[in-house]
Amino acid sequence: MKSQVVEMPNLNTHHSTLSTQKYETYRAEIEEKLAGKLRQGERRRLEHERTMLSRAQFIEVNGIVHHYQDIGPRNGEPLVLIHGWDCSALWWHHIVEPLAAAGYRVISYDLKGHGFSDSDPANGYTVNGFSNDLRALSAALGLGPHHVAAFSLGAFVALHYGATFPEQVRSLTFFNFSLLTYNRIASALIPITLDTVFNRLLRPITQRGLWWVPFVYARLVLAQNTPPVGDIKLGALSLRCCDPEAVRVSAHELSRREILDAVPDQMRKVTHPILLVAGAGDPIMRPADGRKLMSLAQHGTYLEVPKCGHLILFELPEQVTQILRLFLRGVKG
Repeated sequence: MKSQVVEMPNLNTHHSTLSTQKYETYRAEIEEKLAGKLRQGERRRLEHERTMLSRAQFIEVNGIVHHYQDIGPRNGEPLVLIHGWDCSALWWHHIVEPLAAAGYRVISYDLKGHGFSDSDPANGYTVNGFSNDLRALSAALGLGPHHVAAFSLGAFVALHYGATFPEQVRSLTFFNFSLLTYNRIASALIPITLDTVFNRLLRPITQRGLWWVPFVYARLVLAQNTPPVGDIKLGALSLRCCDPEAVRVSAHELSRREILDAVPDQMRKVTHPILLVAGAGDPIMRPADGRKLMSLAQHGTYLEVPKCGHLILFELPEQVTQILRLFLRGVKG
């Protein structure tokens, strides 16, 4: 495995050639907008994005350049954050600083084909592929045993990782995750539906700058609380940056009987402390199925958050931070 790490301390500092075109393009757009006339609120939002971009680092893992951010004390307990399907590392932006301030070394990264990470020419957007990438990333960064927190699709990856590489894990936290039962008709229809909604409708719309369309979709379908406009724009950015093939392959992957049937076996296998946090109004990962899944865990805790949909990272970020801090504080060894 070839690994190379390049740190970029700020946006105005010359950096090494290891980067991605997606990152460089968006970085230039932010600078151009900030150089012009803006409303005060929009300027604050873009300055916050510039700060997040200034933390960007890039590493080549399994032949693909990945974007990641690594903040907090280097001697702190490592915590790796895995984003969801068609999302990015920036979805955790409310969470990383408070946890770093609490003493954790917080690593958030973009899965290949997502966010500012490069695409996989082989379209290896599978749970196993993502899990192997995380193993390579953690080895390259010299993390040792670490905590993992994951959202939605990321939870499939984290559970596979915990079951496959138990020596690497101290604890697992899942947000918006549940037991999904294989259904032949649904497994045939869902990938087609998701490809249509995200690749053929929402993605072209966001590429035209019409961020309010996914805002309406998120509020009506996915969320029970209204996310801030800035977060919806970050969601639109992740839609814009995600490789359409990553959406197609991952949607088919999570509709396969073998993948869905493996989840309960993996849950039974993991011996580390596990916390599953469900949104009481999540229409995607239903709380009742989350409770069923956690009943299989050897050392599992289930927490249901009232008045919360599927987008807990944007809907209730302060609660997410508090929940993580309390859970991690109780993890021993």
